[in-house]
Amino acid sequence: MAVYSKSFIVAANQTARELGSGDLDVLATPALIAMVENTAKVLLAKVLTTEETSVGTKIDMVHRRPSAVGAEITVNVKQETEKQVKVDFSFDVYEGSELIAKGTHQRAVVVTEAFLSRL
Repeated sequence: MAVYSKSFIVAANQTARELGSGDLDVLATPALIAMVENTAKVLLAKVLTTEETSVGTKIDMVHRRPSAVGAEITVNVKQETEKQVKVDFSFDVYEGSELIAKGTHQRAVVVTEAFLSRL
């Protein structure tokens, strides 16, 4: 199945203190989730039509270690299965050689116009 890696630098606006998910100036779990979702979205976009996009529907993550502002984070995403419009991924996240998070993520492929018409 398809595999994709993407690197991010932790920004000051991605800390737990800034996002309100904690009190410390370390990478916030919600920001880390966004990095994972973005990486999976980029991988999946390679096979979608111009009328399609993907949306996150489920994520299960263990965030194991803190990361400071300025740290380089590498997200590795692997497509595991594809069932109709649902695509399942596994992922691991590293800061250097240290595993900082791992888990699974699911995205749904949608037709953009039809999806937005439901608002």
